[in-house]
Amino acid sequence: MIRLVFLLLFCGAAWSKPATQSVLLYNDTTGHHLIQSNADVVRPIASITKLMTAMVALDYDQDVTRPIKLIGKNRGVLPRGTWTRGEVLQAMLVRSDNDAAETLAADYPGGRSAFLAAMNAKAALLDMPSANFSDASGLDNRNVTTLIGVKRLLLASTAYPLIRSISVQKQALFDQRFKKKIRKIELLNTNKELLFEFDNIVITKTGLTTPAGWCLGMVVEQKGQKYVVVILGARNKLERLKLAREIMYNNITDTDLR
Repeated sequence: MIRLVFLLLFCGAAWSKPATQSVLLYNDTTGHHLIQSNADVVRPIASITKLMTAMVALDYDQDVTRPIKLIGKNRGVLPRGTWTRGEVLQAMLVRSDNDAAETLAADYPGGRSAFLAAMNAKAALLDMPSANFSDASGLDNRNVTTLIGVKRLLLASTAYPLIRSISVQKQALFDQRFKKKIRKIELLNTNKELLFEFDNIVITKTGLTTPAGWCLGMVVEQKGQKYVVVILGARNKLERLKLAREIMYNNITDTDLR
């Protein structure tokens, strides 16, 4: 049940500027929107894009052991070289590696342009309002939709066991051979604070560009109920984290926020 204090937060002065943030809490089990703020605003979704990238890549090829050569354009977190598709997916979903996203796009039959066409076709299939994808990473601010679009993207991604398992990894570890030694590479999840705090998150992806602001999408399962949490356009990381914690504690978990 939504607590009165949280309703007042969303109806009060903090929400007097309607396009500052878009916030949604949806109970997919009951089909009810519990919180909606600026639901119809079309805005950039930054690296939440990478959930669509992962789905299109897996629709094409489920083989995560196949090696692919990493494209190095955006100073990604993995060193240039050859990695398996599974490792590239890990780098993309755990640490939001932009080069990993572009690598998966280039690996698609017909290349990057065909991959983007497939992303937009899948967005249309999912009926994501005003959705457009112009790159695979989310760096392009023409990657846009509404809260409802992100909700549908998140719910669709739950049908992919690999996305479910990778996106909630608190860290990803890689071994890279360097000369005659093995070098360990550790990548921490961009949503590690909430993943360490809550054990009922089944899908998560963060995002950040200057026009998009600080973004977050999550699917949470609690006592047989499935919830979708979306925050778009938070002003900073602390605000995004505070909003997410308030939603989780006041509306989903059994523990009061202290």
